[in-house]
Amino acid sequence: MERRSHRSGPKVRRKGRPAGSGGGSRQLARGQLRRERALPPWLTLLGSVLVLILCFSLIFFVAKSCVATQKSTQIRKYVTSANSVLSDSANAGNEQLEPVLSHGLKDTEQLDAVAISRAADATRKGYLDALRKGEVPPEFEDTHHYMVTALGIRAGATKDLAETAQGDHEKFGEALSLAVEDYKLSDTIVRDHYVPASKDALSSANRRSDQNYLYEPRPFMNYEALGLSTETQSASSTPDDPNALHEIELLSVNVAGRPLYAGGNVILAGSDELAFLVTVNNSGEVAETGVPVEVILNTRAERQALSGTIERTEPGSPANVEVKGFKPGELDETAEISVKAGPIKHEKDKNNNTLTGTVTFGILEGGEVLW
Repeated sequence: MERRSHRSGPKVRRKGRPAGSGGGSRQLARGQLRRERALPPWLTLLGSVLVLILCFSLIFFVAKSCVATQKSTQIRKYVTSANSVLSDSANAGNEQLEPVLSHGLKDTEQLDAVAISRAADATRKGYLDALRKGEVPPEFEDTHHYMVTALGIRAGATKDLAETAQGDHEKFGEALSLAVEDYKLSDTIVRDHYVPASKDALSSANRRSDQNYLYEPRPFMNYEALGLSTETQSASSTPDDPNALHEIELLSVNVAGRPLYAGGNVILAGSDELAFLVTVNNSGEVAETGVPVEVILNTRAERQALSGTIERTEPGSPANVEVKGFKPGELDETAEISVKAGPIKHEKDKNNNTLTGTVTFGILEGGEVLW
C-alpha cells in the first residue's frame, strides 16, 4: 500500500504588489496636493510686509499716545505749580504783610520790622522759585516771563520796605506809598498779561480743559483796608484796546558800557561789571506797563537767566532797564547771550524783540588777565 504523508505541501507565495509601492504612491499624491495648496512666494512676501507695517503702525500710535500724555501732564504740572507759587505770593501779602502794615500805620513806633522781613523773605522765595523753574513747556515760554516779572517786583518792593522799617520810621510812610505802587503794578501784570497769555497758551496746546487749574488773580493786598486804594497812573491810564497798535522793539543792548550788536561780541576786562542795559522803544499807539526783559547767559558751567521790568513806556518813547547779577565765565571763555523784551499783550510783530550775541571773559593781553 502507498503511504501518504499528512504534512501539508509547501506554501505557494502569490505574486502581489511590490513592497512599499502602495505607500509611495499615496505619499506622492499628498506631496502633489501640498504643492497645489501652497501660497505663491510673492503673496507670502506681501503678507509679511503687511504684518510688519501693522506692527510699526501700532508702535507708532502707542508712542504718539505716550508723548501726548507726557505733554499734557507737563502742561498741567506747570499750570498747577504756577498757581501754587502765585497763591503763596498773594498769601504773603494779604495774610503776612497787610496786618503788620495796618497796625504800623496807626503807630509807626509799634512797627514790627521782623514780621515785614519775614514777608520779604516769602516774596523773595516765590520770585526765586519762578525764576529757577527748569521745565517750562514751550507753549508757556513767553507767558512765564510775566509771572517772573510780577513776583520780582513784589520781592524788590517788600525788600525795600523791610529795610526802611529797620531804619528810619519817619520815612516809612513814603516807602510804603512807593511799595504799594509797585504792588499794584504787579497785580496788573498778573491780571492783564499773565492770565490772558496763559489761556492763549492752553488754547494753542488744545488743553482748554486745564484752564480750571489757572490762577485766579487777586490783589497782593487789600489796599482799601489800608486806606491806599487810589489807582496808580500806570495801572489806570494804560489802554487795553486790542484794536490799537501794541508793539515794542529792542533798540539796543550795552554790556558793561559797551554796545552789543546782533551777532557781535563784547570783550570784558577785569574791572567790568557784568551788567546789561537794555533799551526798548514803544512803537505802538498806547502806553505799555510792566514790559518784561530777560537776559540769558550760557556759560560752560551753567545757564543763567535774569529778568528786569520796564514799568512804563510811552508811545514813541524809549525806556531802559538794567539787568545784572550774573556769574562770570571761565578764563578766555566766549559765552552766548540772548536778550528778549516782551512780548506784550496784543502784540503781533515779535520779530524785533530779541537780540543774540556773545561775550568773552578774561582775554590775555601782555600776560595780564583782564578778568
